[in-house]
Amino acid sequence: AFARHFQGLDEMYAPFISGVGTGRINPSKLTDVVPPEENLLPTVPQFISTDAREIILLGKTLGDYGYDHINWNLGCPFSRIANKKRGCGLLPYPDEIRRILDQVFPGFPIRLSIKTRLGYQRPDEIFAVLEVLNQYPIHLLILHPRIGTQVYSGDASPEGFAAAMDACRLPMAWNGDLYHAGRYHQLQQRFPQVQSWMPGRGILINPFMAMEIKGIPVDEKRKRELLRGFCLELLQEAGRTTPNEARLLGYMKAVWYYMSGCLSGSREVFAAIRRAHSISEYLQAVDQALQQPFASHAEAEEYFKKGIKHLGTN
Repeated sequence: AFARHFQGLDEMYAPFISGVGTGRINPSKLTDVVPPEENLLPTVPQFISTDAREIILLGKTLGDYGYDHINWNLGCPFSRIANKKRGCGLLPYPDEIRRILDQVFPGFPIRLSIKTRLGYQRPDEIFAVLEVLNQYPIHLLILHPRIGTQVYSGDASPEGFAAAMDACRLPMAWNGDLYHAGRYHQLQQRFPQVQSWMPGRGILINPFMAMEIKGIPVDEKRKRELLRGFCLELLQEAGRTTPNEARLLGYMKAVWYYMSGCLSGSREVFAAIRRAHSISEYLQAVDQALQQPFASHAEAEEYFKKGIKHLGTN
């Protein structure tokens, strides 16, 4: 839905796949990414695992479907994941990362990238991890410069990213705290060697950011049409697999938790949508929201820093 209504992105990363096992993969685990020809943009499947056999099976299976790139999530900060030494919870154990990669490489059938953080408990954990990763043909290292225990509080650290870049021999991408074109240009000037940028949740706070960055013109009337079309398509398609109205409303409200940031008075906009108890009330609240002026970059930045505290990035 996003790719259909908003331009400017070059590729997308899917929510992580987990628990596929080491035998035959249940097709229901792959419904977000299979068949790949349904994707409107190049899409990178992502997984979370600490079992090399599982990783190899997933790589071979997705390679058979036509994918040539998969991403290992070593960055998820949520305690239910990290406490099991998954996501960023594996970062304090570089020897275990080495053990896994020794089994995965050589012979992995498609490209492997990694998305990670500066550490789980401390920002210097990344350096021991980089000593390991530098020894393998990792396609891309996507670094979110926070530690896991921060989740999404505080600011992403350009200083932490710069220190990691000095120690890293792999291509690197920036992830985190991108919410308007001005912020992107600031970071691009600081890190001109970085060629890939992952906005994460920032692309929902400002769905037009990639268009702004690439100079794709869109007037306010068209912006409202795009937002409305995106919301209606998302509601319709999610409703096919989520007949429960309360759960469906919860999904849409989670999207608006972010997307309210593109409109002036974002907190009031989200509060009105959050009060909806039916689909009809929700659609009325969306109509009212789309009458609001669009937020300035300063307002979007304030919403990003003060209004978003704990929800995820995918």
